[in-house]
Amino acid sequence: MKLVPNTKAQPKDKRRIRRSLLYVAISDQERIDRSLTSNTDLVMYDMEDGVPLDLKEVGRNNIINILNLPRTTNSEIGVRINSIGSGHEVEDLKVVLQSDKVEVLLIPKVESPSDIHFVCNMIDLYATEEGKKRIRLITAIETGLAMMNIKEIAQCSDRLDTLMFAVYDYLISTETTVSPGFPELYYARSLVSNTAHAYGLESIDMVNVSIENGESFVEECKQGYRMGFTGKQAINTNQIDIIFNAYCPDSQAIEKAVKTIKDFQNRTQKSLGSQMLDNKVADIPYFKWAERVLRRARISGVDVDSLLA
Repeated sequence: MKLVPNTKAQPKDKRRIRRSLLYVAISDQERIDRSLTSNTDLVMYDMEDGVPLDLKEVGRNNIINILNLPRTTNSEIGVRINSIGSGHEVEDLKVVLQSDKVEVLLIPKVESPSDIHFVCNMIDLYATEEGKKRIRLITAIETGLAMMNIKEIAQCSDRLDTLMFAVYDYLISTETTVSPGFPELYYARSLVSNTAHAYGLESIDMVNVSIENGESFVEECKQGYRMGFTGKQAINTNQIDIIFNAYCPDSQAIEKAVKTIKDFQNRTQKSLGSQMLDNKVADIPYFKWAERVLRRARISGVDVDSLLA
C-alpha cells in the first residue's frame, strides 16, 4: 500500500505530525525540481549545509523564487537557516520572513533557549502578521550541551513544536563512534524522543546519508518508530515511502486501537465511566494511546473511520 500525506487528518491546532522531513539543497536545481512533486510531509529547503560558504548570498537571493515555485502536492514548506552565531542567520531571516509560503523554520545547532528567543524576536520584527501566527519552529539537538539543556529548550517558546535529533554533528561534538544498530546513540535518541513526549512536542529522528535503502535502512526507520519518534529526516525522495511505511502503525496496532476505542465508547454510553475510572485506571492511558495510533494511521492514509464504524 502506498501511503501519502492526508493533510485533512492533520490536527487543527499547532501540532502537526511530520513523518518525513526532506532536505533540499537550494544550490541543486535537480533536487529543487523533484521537491515540487514529492509527497513528503515537510519539504525543508536548506540554506545551511546545502549551501557552500562562498554561495550564501546567492542562496539568499534565490530562496524566495524557490519558495514561490508551483507545486503538485500539499507538503508543508520549511527553511533551515544558518545557525545562530554563524554570521549568516540575521540576513537569512530577514529574507525568508518576507515569504508568505514559509510554514516552518528549522534552527540548527541550538544549545540554549536564547537561540530560540532570538529567532522569535526576528519573527516578531520581520514576518507578516499572518506569518507571526503561522510559522512553527523545529529545533535541532546536535551537541552534548544541547542534550544537557534540552528540558529548558523544549519549554522556551509556544512556536516550538518539534525536537529533532541531528546525528552527525552530535557524533563530532561527543566524539562518539557508532557500530551497526547504533547502540551508542540509544541514550541521545531516547532523550530527544522522551523530552518531546514529556512537553507535548513532536520528535524527528536522525538522517541517513547512505545512498543504499536496503534492509538496514528499513530497520533504522522502524527502530525510530519503536523509540517514540513521530518522523524521520530524509535526503532523497526514494527514502520517503520507506519512512512512511515504517511510521504508519502496523495492522495489529491499528486493530488493537480500534477495539480500545470501541470498548471505551461502549462503556461510556452505558454510563460505566465511573466504574471504569475506579476499577480500571489503565483504561484512560490506553484510550489516549489508541487515539494517537489512529491519528497516525489517518495521516498515513488509512481509512480509520470505516474501521470504527
